[in-house]
Amino acid sequence: MWLKLGLPRMQGVGVAATCCAFLVALYYNVILGWTIYYFGRTLGALPSGVLPWSDQAEGFVCPETVFYPRSTVAHDPYLINPATGLFNASFVSDFWCPEVAGSHAPAGFQAVRVRPLSCPARSAAVFWEEQAMQQSSGLDDLAGLNPGMVVAFTIAWLLVYLCVFQGIKSSGKVVYVTATLPYFCLAAFLMRAAMLPNALTGLKFFLIPDWSILGHGQVWLAAAVQIFYSLGVGYGSLMAFASCSSKHNDFVRDATTISFINCGTSVLAGCVVFPILGFLVSELQISNPCISGDSLDGLKSIGISGTGLAFIAFPIAIARMPGSFFFAILFFVMLLCLGIDSQFAMVETVVLVLSEAGVGRKLSRPVLSGIVCLVSYLIGLIFVCRGGLYWFNLLDSYSSVLALFVVTCLECVGLTWASEGKLWLEFKQQTKEWTGRELGPILHLFWKWVCPGLILAFLLANFIPPTGKADLMGAGDSVPYPEGQGYLPA
Repeated sequence: MWLKLGLPRMQGVGVAATCCAFLVALYYNVILGWTIYYFGRTLGALPSGVLPWSDQAEGFVCPETVFYPRSTVAHDPYLINPATGLFNASFVSDFWCPEVAGSHAPAGFQAVRVRPLSCPARSAAVFWEEQAMQQSSGLDDLAGLNPGMVVAFTIAWLLVYLCVFQGIKSSGKVVYVTATLPYFCLAAFLMRAAMLPNALTGLKFFLIPDWSILGHGQVWLAAAVQIFYSLGVGYGSLMAFASCSSKHNDFVRDATTISFINCGTSVLAGCVVFPILGFLVSELQISNPCISGDSLDGLKSIGISGTGLAFIAFPIAIARMPGSFFFAILFFVMLLCLGIDSQFAMVETVVLVLSEAGVGRKLSRPVLSGIVCLVSYLIGLIFVCRGGLYWFNLLDSYSSVLALFVVTCLECVGLTWASEGKLWLEFKQQTKEWTGRELGPILHLFWKWVCPGLILAFLLANFIPPTGKADLMGAGDSVPYPEGQGYLPA
């Protein structure tokens, strides 16, 4: 692309974009592996009628729980129900709730140990950590391959290969299913979520902004990263797929439409997820005095961000719903479709660039696709070791976020600043000839000044406290699992 634009020195931007796609494809496919594992365990549990991460699953016993009531009520016989191990809701204001795990209770409160019969959050976390992940003590302890995850990860890569082995001919057909089926799943979840108890609490949390939080730079940085990921900006995927279409295709309309569909889908998904999280807090407040049904803040203790939302929080809510197996299967089918869409786009980008660059020119497309998938699979086996979760988080935190910003900034600069602006005029003229669309001064203003300026600000925000720090994963405070979240070498 840069050669055709007359900017051979900018080819490194294309190389960087392809490297981003390759690095993310290495670890992103493990999410598909996790989804396939949960899907398989769900199907396997059908005869028992109990989801495997439920606190009613065979062999699971709720661990001992520590509450911190006031010393004045700690020995009250009505504080804890001895038959269920659950606290009496009339005493909820008499409990101290630690803000950070391991905090010492203040004067006037004392520890009370009980073993509840119901602990949905703990059972889901235990299933994730001990059965799905078989989690090791930290990043320095790979602890061997996790057999169940190796099988699921292998299936995931085979599915991706079947999507890309013939290039656009195969992936173009697959996308009709994987891009549309999630909308039917979301519609089903939306109808179910609207009828759940306490759904309104979650919806309010989603729709009513907390202006003080919006003042934090880290929020905007996280939002920018998410938009880059969801739109595929900076990976080269957009150029790779566009190169397979006609030059007379109305790409200006497509770019605008996709942006609106992307953000609209995010809003729709939020209207599904947050009512279900509202239902979740109403369920968990029965067993945890530190969770209030009036707010989602208490869910921080069970990990509702990133992988925790998809594989701990959401499964808890599903397990408490009527028709739990149907919604569990629906949820993991939806995740699989969403994940495989993103995954084969990145793999397709890498294969297409290698093919266009003349690497493996004598190889057929299925063979070249197979080599890329096999190499990626072999490297990716590190993510399905028992210490693989730490390596997943390492690449997710550090591998390509900065590169995405650099690539996109240079794309804007190359198009609008190179050749003293002549390239922009040529691009504008070609767009007019090919699509009949006029690229006005507003777009030029954004691509020349606003976008590069914002992206440079985001780049700096990664390095300037408090919006960013070198220790993105908190290695300095890490504690080996199971006492903490896992050891990370500084």
